[in-house]
Amino acid sequence: MSVGFRKGQSLSEAEVRAFENQAGFELPHDYREFALLHDGAEPHSNVFAVGKSNSAGVNRFIPLRETLSERKYIDHVRAEFLPVAWAEGGNYVCLDLEHGGVFFWDHEEPSDDLKLAESFRHFIDMLAPFDAKDVKLKHGQVKKAWIHPDFLKGLE
Repeated sequence: MSVGFRKGQSLSEAEVRAFENQAGFELPHDYREFALLHDGAEPHSNVFAVGKSNSAGVNRFIPLRETLSERKYIDHVRAEFLPVAWAEGGNYVCLDLEHGGVFFWDHEEPSDDLKLAESFRHFIDMLAPFDAKDVKLKHGQVKKAWIHPDFLKGLE
């Protein structure tokens, strides 16, 4: 099941072509189609697999006009990578414009790009609705938690 999107804008074909001309490359067809319909969209609460034992979610897709300038915030990013989404925890989802595929850029491991999907379409199909009820903790997994007392007062 895929997730829905909100707060995105439609781009015109001319706007996308102007971006491609300025950037000096053509966008992958599936990402191009997404940007035409959902530029800068926020997906509903979601989760996707990052490797075999981790997961993350997309907070928002980066508006097309901001993708090139966003690269300056990413350490050790490969020249052929185009950041297309802000992922949880200060991470990014990037397109590999030279070889294809979608990669996860982790700010804690900036030189270890992890391939998520063969194409942007496959990545979108990977986004699953997130429900906190689906999170299962093993006995003893949480050792300690602190909650600000003012937050607790707000729950009363």
